[in-house]
Amino acid sequence: MNFKAVVLFTVLAVALLIGSQSLFVVDQTQQALVLQLGQPKGEPRGPGIHFKTPFVQNVRYFDSRVLSIDPEPENVVISSEHSDMGIRNSNALTEEGEEDADNGPSIQSVSGEPIVVDTFARYRITDPLQFMKTLGTITNANARLGSILNDSTRTILGESTLGDILSEQRTQIMSRIRSRVNDKTQEDKLGIEIVDVRIVRADLTPELRTSTVKQMKSQLNERATERRSKGEERALEIRSTAEKERTIILAEARRDAEITKGKGDEEAIKIYAKAFNVDKDFYSFIRSMEAYKKTMANPQTRLILSPDSAFFKHFDED
Repeated sequence: MNFKAVVLFTVLAVALLIGSQSLFVVDQTQQALVLQLGQPKGEPRGPGIHFKTPFVQNVRYFDSRVLSIDPEPENVVISSEHSDMGIRNSNALTEEGEEDADNGPSIQSVSGEPIVVDTFARYRITDPLQFMKTLGTITNANARLGSILNDSTRTILGESTLGDILSEQRTQIMSRIRSRVNDKTQEDKLGIEIVDVRIVRADLTPELRTSTVKQMKSQLNERATERRSKGEERALEIRSTAEKERTIILAEARRDAEITKGKGDEEAIKIYAKAFNVDKDFYSFIRSMEAYKKTMANPQTRLILSPDSAFFKHFDED
């Protein structure tokens, strides 16, 4: 009885061992290759329960999820193709008198210099067999992709300016980098596909940031000086025009006043002449009274006249 139990136990143990070596489970986040003496057998296995030849074949698992790679930030030299054009356009607006108070120094002026670029990528293993042959492990894949990503980033950004990177063209630039990396991975048969590439940060280096700030200050000071000189010139023109108009207005006013005064004198002479012709004695009396009033208005006035002077003819007793 004991012998039979031992045999049964042995058979069950062997069956379980063979079963465990024949069945394997692939998780939803994985894909697997069955290897026999290091050589793949059949197509990659998806999620589920699968069979293999026990003790002869083994299973190699690969992640089917989207994986990430985040290389260290590097200095990248960007293009200077549009820098002169940006400065010329800015100066042209100033010369034409357009409103450019908010434009400031163009960001294009820092093109052609190294900047600090931080990128990351997302990729997926699409061909486990090629991946195993060329890369083997995720660590090797990250190192290889990091090199390809940095090289592609340098190439594409070398054709772009900082203004392009910071504008709506940023999306197109990242798309070009992704396409270039994918082309390289397909050329090298790495068995992976780049899902996405992003530029996380594009900053000036500390040295370039300092020199750029100084350059922008210099340009702003130069522009402020030019604006002040133009303002002073314009103010002088306005003052000169106002002084000229003031002189013309005063001259015309004096002219009109003299004309009006002349007309008044003419009218007064006519009235006096008419009054003289009506009553000569009364007219002479009025004129004498006016003369007395004007002459003797000041108590300090002294008159030295002869007694028979015509000036006192109206002081006679008769």
